[in-house]
Amino acid sequence: MGAESETAVAAEIRRYLADTSGRPLQEILDGEPLLDGLLDSIGLLSLAAHLEERYGIAIGAGEVDPGNFGTLTALSAFVARKAGAA
Repeated sequence: MGAESETAVAAEIRRYLADTSGRPLQEILDGEPLLDGLLDSIGLLSLAAHLEERYGIAIGAGEVDPGNFGTLTALSAFVARKAGAA
């Protein structure tokens, strides 16, 4: 990932979510619960696969939880941490 910040990661994830959900970009809020309506189980798996490919990270099954995937803020921090360690 290099020098990409959490802010850049959040913007990219927000674009992905808008593209796949059909919701307007500005309606996907940082603190919105992703697992309670925005993403179903297939959407969650697709998002995880997208993040692995986009950022060159591996996401374990135990990491797909509300602490990491609960909100856009939590997810962007998780991805930034994983990508920084990659």
